[in-house]
Amino acid sequence: MSVLKRLDTEEGLKKIHYHKTTKGTWVCESGRTYFVKSKKSSSSQEASEDDIVAPMSGAIISVDVAPGDAVTAGQDLVVMTAMKMEYRLKAPKDGTIKAVNCKLNDLVDIEDILVSMDE
Repeated sequence: MSVLKRLDTEEGLKKIHYHKTTKGTWVCESGRTYFVKSKKSSSSQEASEDDIVAPMSGAIISVDVAPGDAVTAGQDLVVMTAMKMEYRLKAPKDGTIKAVNCKLNDLVDIEDILVSMDE
């Protein structure tokens, strides 16, 4: 979710929109967009074969699991939208959810680890 802040500067009152992601913060000001990287990015780790990653940048519209949930192969885990399309990210195998690294309305980047499963 984007946040609007009003800043009083030497040039007058400015509106700044920003949105935090797992890799940093997007900042929009006066028609310009900037990306500020986080010092420690939770998504900087390598994905394992038991991780479900974002196929492209987009928005999370549904998270259907929680840590500790038992899932079956093909079960929906997360639904995201990107480029006006809906992507249903499914469990690749039977297992247990180890971690969920996203929540409703998060903006995610390509290859962000969204869900981790136990072997």
